[in-house]
Amino acid sequence: MGAYLARRGIGSAAVIVGLLVFTFFATHYIGDPVELLVDRELSSNADYEAIRAAGGFDRSLPEQFVDYTGRVLRGDFGTSLWQNRPASEVVLERVPSSLLLGGLTLGFTCLVAIPLSIAGARSSGRWPSAVVTTTAAALSSITPFWLALTLIVVFAVRLSILPTSGTGNWTHVVLPVLALSAQPIGRLTQVLQATLSQEMRNQYVQTARAKGVRERQVVSRHVLRNSAIVAVTLLGGLLISLINGAVLVEAIFAWPGLGDISLEAVRRRDLPVLTAAVFFIGVGVTAVNFAVDVAYVALDPRVRLR
Repeated sequence: MGAYLARRGIGSAAVIVGLLVFTFFATHYIGDPVELLVDRELSSNADYEAIRAAGGFDRSLPEQFVDYTGRVLRGDFGTSLWQNRPASEVVLERVPSSLLLGGLTLGFTCLVAIPLSIAGARSSGRWPSAVVTTTAAALSSITPFWLALTLIVVFAVRLSILPTSGTGNWTHVVLPVLALSAQPIGRLTQVLQATLSQEMRNQYVQTARAKGVRERQVVSRHVLRNSAIVAVTLLGGLLISLINGAVLVEAIFAWPGLGDISLEAVRRRDLPVLTAAVFFIGVGVTAVNFAVDVAYVALDPRVRLR
């Protein structure tokens, strides 16, 4: 087990190093960083060169990369040009809000999708299974961006029963969670229903039923356990999609998370904040992938031999 996790850990570290290299060269590829920060027409050449020297942009690219790597390893992404404080501080204070929204979305997705999948698998070949399949297909085709706008129009503008944006109490998370969870519910239900249906046709399920084991115990102790790896894979992918895909939804609902601050950094050309946000999002995705690998080992000891 230790060797397997060590290999996965080295792979995760390599991904983070690659992300470090990508964020550095991406910010330089889009143009001169100083020109993105100041108006060349309103600045004298002396002021322009002074800003370049102060930021270290007058040095060679390898020297800048070494300095950038050292600063990032210390958690220093520079100073936000918009808020005039450390960029890492600006980004990290948004992490709890994103974790809250992601956790609620994940919990609601599981709360709806898993019972739907079980109901569809147990009624295979009958009309309830067809209803679950159709509902899952419809939900999986809904775009979170479109659904977010539709929910605002219906529940906030027309019915005036939920707030349009911001934070405060539980009512502020209802619409964002619904917008983010619809598509994952559909996809998780589709795959998990197919997996459970296949497991229920296996011989061990028929044997358990012949022995008089209750159907609920057959599903919980055998079918769900043997489908756990598929579920973990889907949930890991769901977390990654939430990390990457919540940007527009957070912006629509003015939710103070990583997505909202990333778009604001783009709008204000705040490269230090944008770099910090991209890096932390990438680290979050890598951490989820590593957690999924650990879960594989816990659920199926055969994985350790790979």
